[in-house]
Amino acid sequence: MAKQKVYALGIDLGGTKTLAAVVDITTGEVVASARKRTRAEKGQEFVSQRILTLSAMAIEDAKLPADAGIVAVGAGAAGQIDRQAGVVVDAPNLGVKDMQLGDLINRQFGKPVAVGNDVEVAALGEYLYGSGQGFHTFMCVFVGTGIGGGIVQNGRLYTGLSGTAGEIGHMTIDAGGRLCPCGSRGCLEAYASRTAITKAIMSEIHHGRSSILADDAEHQLKEGETIIRSGTLANAISHKDALVIECVTEAADYLGYGLASVMNLFNPESIILGGGVIESIDVLFERAVHRARITALSKPARDTKIVRARLGDFSGVVGAACLGAQKAGYTFPIV
Repeated sequence: MAKQKVYALGIDLGGTKTLAAVVDITTGEVVASARKRTRAEKGQEFVSQRILTLSAMAIEDAKLPADAGIVAVGAGAAGQIDRQAGVVVDAPNLGVKDMQLGDLINRQFGKPVAVGNDVEVAALGEYLYGSGQGFHTFMCVFVGTGIGGGIVQNGRLYTGLSGTAGEIGHMTIDAGGRLCPCGSRGCLEAYASRTAITKAIMSEIHHGRSSILADDAEHQLKEGETIIRSGTLANAISHKDALVIECVTEAADYLGYGLASVMNLFNPESIILGGGVIESIDVLFERAVHRARITALSKPARDTKIVRARLGDFSGVVGAACLGAQKAGYTFPIV
């Protein structure tokens, strides 16, 4: 007898893109999705409306049977989260503070709502249906506009005392170094995120370095993009652009130092790397893994598996949908 399908809505609110998807939580299958740039610079009200619009589009495109609507909604947002209240407390890459995300979604859909950190929910998605299957203790690290982390420990999401466990992007790797959007200096995010790579490239171009990105990147940024797309970086690397290779290699080394610290301190079974930069740029992934293994202590360097996220762009929405379903009382066999 076929297993009955159960559907939930997952929302992934990131600094660059917002993605909403209807997910069959019994299989992890994304039935329908809708995405657009977040456009955080337009303000919190715009971001809120974008979430609702994309959610409605995903539900409409899913064309679910009349007797099989969504049972819950889950959302992952890039920032510090009050999970109990469903509030995005502070999200520098989104430009929002004290965003009542849970209430916003509940008013629209009238379903149980769960809100978590974006990489935390991605870790749940990967645990249930992706590269985390078979591991009981691992860390997800996603590289995008910023750098976020999520921890699964003994088969459960671990969020820590104040709910900020896993924030590897704000690990200090250069005391007094570059300014980070969080307000501190020397954070990993300020050296290895796509935002950091963009700033390094554009600074060198403005100082006279040549690059095939010179015109394209300037145009892209003038059109409202805040950071250079991962695909654009990958294309420049395939054309042997020396500047881009230099900046990406530097970012990969810093990322590797951060991963080595995770291996030494947390000693997980696995580290799962995701995000557009990791998916698109092989050299960044390979260099970061190499740097981590030659920097970490010998035993964790040898034993810890480092793999790419299997669900790709959908890690966050699948995990968010599952988080929402848990709030509605659905239980997953392996959790």
